[in-house]
Amino acid sequence: MKALGRLGLVEVVEQFVLGKHADPSLCEDAVVVTEEYAAVIDGATDVSGRLYGSMTGGRWAMTACSDAIRALAARADAHTAVEALTQELARRIDPATPAADRPSAAITVYSATRRQVWQVGDVGFRYAGLPLRAGQPRKRIDEIAASFRAAILAAEAAAGNICMTARDEVDPGRAGARALVARQGALRNTTGPYGYAGIDGRDVPRALVAVWQIPDDVTELAIASDGYPVIGTTLAESESTLARLLDLDPWCVDELAGTKGVMAGQVSFDDRAYLRLLI
Repeated sequence: MKALGRLGLVEVVEQFVLGKHADPSLCEDAVVVTEEYAAVIDGATDVSGRLYGSMTGGRWAMTACSDAIRALAARADAHTAVEALTQELARRIDPATPAADRPSAAITVYSATRRQVWQVGDVGFRYAGLPLRAGQPRKRIDEIAASFRAAILAAEAAAGNICMTARDEVDPGRAGARALVARQGALRNTTGPYGYAGIDGRDVPRALVAVWQIPDDVTELAIASDGYPVIGTTLAESESTLARLLDLDPWCVDELAGTKGVMAGQVSFDDRAYLRLLI
């Protein structure tokens, strides 16, 4: 849906959330706006199949992060905010849960009082003058898994086992990459060559929390989950680019290269959330 209006110091121009499945209760992305903060949260896809209550791990982590943002103290700094998010999720999961199995989420927050963007993981942002893709980081581990998946699919297509121009119920590339995807959580919140940041109830190294000071002359800011390969200056532009790329690359091995494609019954390869603010 779209929304327009001001809440405290934050003025929303557009906001939109849509899951890749028809059932909205399965969506793991969210937009949260309070008087001082605006955030997009992307719960990580859980390949284990484990449920927390009736929720997937990604939705469980997203819900915890949403509640933490709503309760965040006024004028918090980035590291205080990340600690609050971490502690809220830690309270909701068994501390003995192995790192690779922990529910987790990526999040990008705009602090209106500090005029800063805080980024933990791969939820992206964009404003006029920011170098292209600078605000849309990608995990090295995801790039590796995406390349491996694409190679498996290329081999399957060459053998005549799949048709790369049509969607299918089965993704042999995803199945092949699962060995890495299912284990990469152990690398979350580590600072090695394959490390990456995420809210998972464990401390996030300060070096992995990106803090961006927004220039004084910037008047609009867009934040979006990685369900949008390109963050447009408007929701319509973002949706149009996504639709064009999905038509060109439904298996997500080329322009949309990723760890999963668009399966039958899905509207996209991932949930998506978009937020545009006047700042």
